Amino acid sequence: MNFKTYMQEVYSIEELNDISNHGCASGCASTMIYYSDTSALYDEYQNSLHEIINEHAECVGEFPKYITDNFGDTIQFRNAVVWFCAELIAYDEISQFS
Repeated sequence: MNFKTYMQEVYSIEELNDISNHGCASGCASTMIYYSDTSALYDEYQNSLHEIINEHAECVGEFPKYITDNFGDTIQFRNAVVWFCAELIAYDEISQFS
């Protein structure tokens, strides 16, 4: 399973909408609240997460500042990667229904 499949299986459309509109930092992503949660997800889906970020960077010409600002801190970097990818996937999933 990749991270996109994880998001589709764990979160309902309503929850994905909340993540898309309010971001993971709002607490609406129930499996991604604590650093221990995001670190575990990063460990499990690291390759998939980096593919998502690289594809995004290719499309926009740079890596997300939200992620690059956290290069020096492993825990915060992992959290930023997971949250960024979760929010991007949530937005993409919700956009299909618009």
